[in-house]
Order: sequence, then structure tokens, then C-alpha cells
Amino acid sequence: MPRIPRVLVVQRISLSHDRLMSRSIAARFGPLLGYMANEGLIEWEQIVEADITVGHLRRFDAVLFNKHTSRRALDVMRMANDLGLRTIYDLDDWIIDLPMYSVTDLNDDLLANITWLLRNATIATVSNETLRRKLHRIRPTVSIIPNGFDHRAIPTNPEHWHEAQPPKILFSNTDGIKLVHFRRDFFEVLVEFMNRHPELLLEFWGDGFPEMSRIPRLTSKGFLENATYKREIRDAGYLFSIVPLGGREDPEALFFNSCKSCIKYIDYGSLGIPAIYSRSPVYEDAITHEKTGYLVNNTADEWAEAMERMYQDAALRQRLKREAFNDVHRRFTLAQPAHTLISLLTSDNPNP
Repeated sequence: MPRIPRVLVVQRISLSHDRLMSRSIAARFGPLLGYMANEGLIEWEQIVEADITVGHLRRFDAVLFNKHTSRRALDVMRMANDLGLRTIYDLDDWIIDLPMYSVTDLNDDLLANITWLLRNATIATVSNETLRRKLHRIRPTVSIIPNGFDHRAIPTNPEHWHEAQPPKILFSNTDGIKLVHFRRDFFEVLVEFMNRHPELLLEFWGDGFPEMSRIPRLTSKGFLENATYKREIRDAGYLFSIVPLGGREDPEALFFNSCKSCIKYIDYGSLGIPAIYSRSPVYEDAITHEKTGYLVNNTADEWAEAMERMYQDAALRQRLKREAFNDVHRRFTLAQPAHTLISLLTSDNPNP
């Protein structure tokens, strides 16, 4: 019987918050690797890149990097390659060309490090087809490992869905508000909406932003470990969530935004939270308007109308909640991503 592959996840400091460990690694690979371990497909462990030694590496068969940029990551990959381990470099954002709204600053040396890591990894992976096509300029073969949700690890029972009193809505965001031309109008719409409904609360999870102080009855919830965060928002009884993302009104950032995955739709649909999403390609491709989510162009009128309708129409919220829940359980499980990753780890010819 073949031995179970042992995978080392190289943890790093967040690219957008220098006092936190990477949140993207936890969100993208924590659920997948946990699912695979529970299925008996792999064993895995994570170690901060600065602490990794050759002795650590000898215990593993594969080493996983995600959006690493540091010289230390290069050293770890060199050591792993020299030991004959499989090295995987993963991108779930096009960080090689960040938009102006990002709080992350990558200089030429760090960008060169990313390119080296991509070219020298045994395997390169991305979260979607748009990223895969873009990376062909750097290496010819890239595999897609789509994001998903471990519905068994964080179960959601529709019979337990409720709407809290007083009513509250959800907003979450990391690494800068992902709007450029619509940013000012978005916050004006949000402030007016909250002023129009003094009974309504807004809970925000993520990185702070300058406009926070203007929004009435906003509570900043900060950060929690990924699985704990999902359980918290599952049980909070939110009426709906707002998911702004720059669309075609921001042509300079459109490609970067199109490289993102629809992870918020996957999470909110899995947890029974209906949501309003910007009509950006990442959500247009994943969501059916007024069936699994509410899609809006980034204009003041459309956002104002959508928020008011979602607030007033309980039947709409329940329909979106139910349809999204069924959709993500059908399309965004972890069985297929797990199959892809285990094939890359065990194949005699992983992508060169």
C-alpha cells in the first residue's frame, strides 16, 4: 500500500499586515488540507519559513508555498529541491501587478523572487483559469486547484437559519477596499442607508479603512482564525452581506480583480448568508442574479436600490439563501480539488 504523502506548508508573514501570519494560506489551503487529512490522503504540518531547517524538510515529501516573496522562501525551495522533494508554488491573486488600492508594496527584488519561485517549483498551481492563462508567460504548465468549502467540517443546517434582532448586515475585507472610481459613492450610499435605518447594525471583519469612522453603528470585529471566523458569521444571523469589488469602471484594476476567486460567494452560500455582489467578472461567472445572489453594477443608484430591496424583502433573502446553499454544495466541494492535489503529489510526471 503506497505511503501517505507528507506535506509541509511554509507559513509566512501576511503581505498586507506585518503583525499577522498569512490569512490567504489559511483560507485557501487550511480547509483543503484538513479535508484531505480527514480522508486519509495526506499528512500535513505548517512551519514558519524562518524556522525551517534541512532537518524539518527531511520529514516531508512535498513543500507548499503560497504567494511567498522573501529571500528565505527561495532558500527553503532550493533546499527542498536539492533533497528531491516536490515543491509547489501557488498563486490565488495576480500579485505580480497589484492595483492602486492594495496596501501591499512589492519592490522589484520581491517581484523577481516570485518569478524565480514560480519557475523553479516542481509544480505551479493557481485558483482559476484566468490566472493559469496569465502564468503561461512565466512557465508553460500550470494546474488549477479551485477553492472550495469543507461542508462537513463546518456544517450548516438550514433549519437553524435565523435573522438577528436588532437586524445586522455583514461586511468583510482585507488588503484595502477593492474599489477605485466607485469608492466614494459606495460609502456615501452605505452611510445614507444606515442613517435611513437607525435600527440596523453593521459588523465589519478585516483590515480597517479610513471611512470606518463615518459609518453609523459599525462594529469592527477584527480577525479570527479562518474556521472560527466562519462559524462565527454562520451563527450571527446576518440579514445579508455586502461584497463590493471593482468592475469595468476600474479598467486599470479589472484584470487583477478578475484573477480573484469567488471565495466570498462560496463561504456565504455555504453558511446561509445572502449577499449583494458587484458585477465584476469573478462574481458574474459564479452567480445567477436574483437566484443565488444579487448582482449590481457599481453605481450609487444600483447599490442603493439593492440594499433597500434586500433589507425590505424577506422572501428574496430566503430564496437567495436557499439557492446559493444548494449551488455551492453542488459545485464547490473539496473532492475535486483534493483529487487534483493528490495527483500532483503522487504522479510520476507532475507539471514541469
